[in-house]
Amino acid sequence: MNLTEIFDEVVGAIEDGLNSVFNRPDIVLLNILAFIVLLIVIRRFFWGKITAFIDKRQQAMMEAMEAAEKERARALEIQAKASEDYEAMKDETKQLKERLTQEAYQQQEQLIDQAKQEAKRRLEQVEKDIAFEIEQANEAIKESIKSVAFAAAEKIVKREIDESVHQDIIEEIIRENTK
Repeated sequence: MNLTEIFDEVVGAIEDGLNSVFNRPDIVLLNILAFIVLLIVIRRFFWGKITAFIDKRQQAMMEAMEAAEKERARALEIQAKASEDYEAMKDETKQLKERLTQEAYQQQEQLIDQAKQEAKRRLEQVEKDIAFEIEQANEAIKESIKSVAFAAAEKIVKREIDESVHQDIIEEIIRENTK
């Protein structure tokens, strides 16, 4: 069987059923009367309970919706506060970072200045030490020259002074002091 034949059979059965019901008006009247009695019984004994249940259910749904709306509003407030707090923390972090960067830069400048001052102080000290060493060397040279001159004068005085002896004495002193 194909689909069209099945559909035609179903339609025919429905038409037969309807025709058989309407051919017997006593059954139709009995069904209408049973329906009316059923409505009266339901209205009399169950309608109040049904409407009370429906009202109660509707009230519970309204309360749940109101609670959900309040929670939604509260969640939005919390979200707004959290967003505001986040922005405030972000700004505070940025300011802290800037402040720390500036402090680090200042400390770096201070360290550089201190290092420059220390280098300058050491350089001045080295220059003073060198000047002192030069002064001491000059003093030593002067003392050496004095002693050489004194020794030469002493030897010159001991011997008779003539030009050749004088030259010999000077050469002897130079030899003694260059050793």
